[in-house]
Amino acid sequence: MKKIYILLGALFLSISAFAQHKESQNILDKLLWDDKMLNIMLDTRVDFQTSIKNGDFDEATFKGQTFKIWLAGEIIPGIRYRVRHRLNKPQTPLREGYSGATDQAWLAFDIGKDWTITAGKQSVQFGTFEYDYNPADIYQPTMAFDDLDAYKTGVNVAYRFAGQTMNLQVVNSDAPQFASEKYKNKALAVNVLWEGNLLDGMVKTRWGYGAFQHSKKKFYNWLTAGTQLNIGKFTTELDYYLGNRNMDYSSVVEVADLGTRYVRDQSLSLNLKYDFGKWKPFVKGTWNQRHDKDFDNNAYETKGIQAVVEFYPFTNNLVKDLRFHAAYAYGNTDFLGNFSSKGNVDTHTFLVGTRWLFKAK
Repeated sequence: MKKIYILLGALFLSISAFAQHKESQNILDKLLWDDKMLNIMLDTRVDFQTSIKNGDFDEATFKGQTFKIWLAGEIIPGIRYRVRHRLNKPQTPLREGYSGATDQAWLAFDIGKDWTITAGKQSVQFGTFEYDYNPADIYQPTMAFDDLDAYKTGVNVAYRFAGQTMNLQVVNSDAPQFASEKYKNKALAVNVLWEGNLLDGMVKTRWGYGAFQHSKKKFYNWLTAGTQLNIGKFTTELDYYLGNRNMDYSSVVEVADLGTRYVRDQSLSLNLKYDFGKWKPFVKGTWNQRHDKDFDNNAYETKGIQAVVEFYPFTNNLVKDLRFHAAYAYGNTDFLGNFSSKGNVDTHTFLVGTRWLFKAK
């Protein structure tokens, strides 16, 4: 009788193991063949860039601006995920345990039609339309866009009503520009973002406010507001950033021992776009100001303008997102306050390149 029990037990374990293996195999098959469950995309942009600084030839080089791999899908209806990893950035581990090159790694859960909870490493919910662009679609960014630590681990709750979406997000605030060294392991940030849709899409908004913990009682506040106007094929975007942080801007003012400073940064951009179909030109102006709160004066201001033409020649679904682009950008840096003795810097940048976001699976 004892041998029979042993044989039955072994048979049960074998059947159970086989069933689990079969279930795992079914999930693997779905991942491999079901486009809803797994999409693999590659995102690449390469430019040839030339710049002239104060009349002197500064550079002429090919640059791999972007090389990313995307994994995205819907596991079951109402549960989605995304992983986005950069392959052209050093894989430096961060305090959160992710590689510094992993921008996003999150799960989103829909609760009914109106609520979504997103957990994991995700975009910090800053406002503005510039911030919402894929970095591969930015040629001359504002100072705020270029420097903000944009991806952090946490939770976001989104509520949709009457075409509007309200986001409430809590994420880590351990970035050096926000958290003090002593408080970085327990600092959090709270962000609120209104994604608005008014007048049947004619006016859209991305207005946000964020409080980033620096120490037990001190927070760095950020106001970010973007308003978009759509009239036919014409689009205008006005974006504004205002906030405090700690930054080392030694490379800008060319002072080796400046160190980290407490600053208030402002950025403003106006983007004018027209969609001709395959041709998509736009003109964008930018203004930035850095106020050094330790010096109690403005360190510098920058102004810039760029003209860009993007060309999407293909209609085939596999290559419809393949584009060619050409851009010219002018930038001027005016040094102020403690650095007013430095002469202005004028920079002209020319680039041509290609970008392709394509579905590999």
